[in-house]
Amino acid sequence: MSSNSGTEINGKFPEPAGNARGSVLHSAGLLCSLLGMWDWIVIKDALRAVVEIFILWVFLYQIYRAFHATRGARIMVGLFACFLALVVLAFFFQLNVISWILTRIFAPGLALALVVIFQPELRVGLAKLGSHPFFSSFAKLQRVDFLDNFRKAVSKLSNQRFGALFAFERSISMKPIEDSGVKLDAIFSPELALTIFHTKTALHDGGVVISGDRISAAACVFPVSQKEMSDRTLGLRHRAGVGMSEESDCVVVVVSEETGAIALAVGGKLERNLTPEQLKGRLEELLNISSSNEKTAIA
Repeated sequence: MSSNSGTEINGKFPEPAGNARGSVLHSAGLLCSLLGMWDWIVIKDALRAVVEIFILWVFLYQIYRAFHATRGARIMVGLFACFLALVVLAFFFQLNVISWILTRIFAPGLALALVVIFQPELRVGLAKLGSHPFFSSFAKLQRVDFLDNFRKAVSKLSNQRFGALFAFERSISMKPIEDSGVKLDAIFSPELALTIFHTKTALHDGGVVISGDRISAAACVFPVSQKEMSDRTLGLRHRAGVGMSEESDCVVVVVSEETGAIALAVGGKLERNLTPEQLKGRLEELLNISSSNEKTAIA
């Protein structure tokens, strides 16, 4: 037995201590890597679950906000209640035929029924989505063209001494006011405005609600302001315009039937004797619509 070669045990020489230590460190490093990968997988799955729950919550909350005050909401609750009752019965009593009908026929039919029931609300929602600032270039061009048509309409109404009352919906919904009148959901045009406020038509007595570039409703009942007016000559139409602007963030345009004067009410304050061009400028400012110069730049 040589002193240089180490101690022989059963004819074999043991591995150096350094190699064993390296093997242990390598195994520990591999184990840490696996644990790190496992932790990342768990964290990633948890983050994915949180994101999915957040997206679903936002989606369902927006649906609730859009439809909870509509007439079709009760119909939707009734349909879901029937569907849930049938699902519970089929599950507890093992009703295979009913289960098949629910999954293959009733569920698709329910989805189609919801589209039909909420068709007006879906149209309004898609229209608002299209006018969102995210789609600003196209939306701004449309709104500038709309204001040009509105200026022409107000000018004609003023020249012909047709009393008129318009309310531009902003962030606060005017659905209760719309429900007091006649639903139209029509694209605005000077001819339509003149027809509505002609004294011989049935819709001239009341206000028009404008949402986006569409006339949502006509012959609507606006709340009348109870505060003291500085000018006693102001009639019921001006009081209704001021009252509407007091109870909502809408912008109201009033055309006097007696004088043809144009006025604008916002925040409970009345701006009188505006020219059509001044009115357009104020609406561009209040409704955040691009001016004609910006329209040329976008084009």
